[in-house]
Amino acid sequence: MDKSLSFKERLLFANQYEILSRLANDKYEKEQYENLRDIFSSGYSRYYSFATEHFSDEVSDEECKFVIDVLNLYRDLYYSREHSEEAQNLIEEENVLFKGFDLNDSLEVKYFSFYKFLVEQLGRYGEIKELMDSGKIEDYNSHGFGPSMDRLTKMISKRNEILERDKYHRHDDLTIKEINEILNV
Repeated sequence: MDKSLSFKERLLFANQYEILSRLANDKYEKEQYENLRDIFSSGYSRYYSFATEHFSDEVSDEECKFVIDVLNLYRDLYYSREHSEEAQNLIEEENVLFKGFDLNDSLEVKYFSFYKFLVEQLGRYGEIKELMDSGKIEDYNSHGFGPSMDRLTKMISKRNEILERDKYHRHDDLTIKEINEILNV
């Protein structure tokens, strides 16, 4: 948070935390809001960051699009396999399940949080919740067992190339050959 705020900005923050302290349900929460109120009303710039310490870095539009592209990729892979008995016999289910993003990789933490937000809070990609409930996917964290970001980028590019190839005469599902092209980039 900026180390220098105008009097007006400090007044707005102090008033907001005063209101929140009055609405707080427990003693600890009330105390936290009162402390923040005092920090801004007194101008203790060293501690302004206390107000944003639980904020994560901003997830850019490009990063959001990447996560959505990854989820769409795996949705296509999974359902294409599910809709074909031959594909089920030739392609291991594990290969078409998205394992999540790795919380041990600082670059993937932002992807992880947006991914979880999409599924948990917005209710998108319901098949992921179903796969978790069935035990086929462990959780949102790949624990390092998913593909690298570089490989995911190549897989998305290959999927887009395949979809563009036959965009006017294609079926909804990917063929076995197309699934393998994507998985083997």
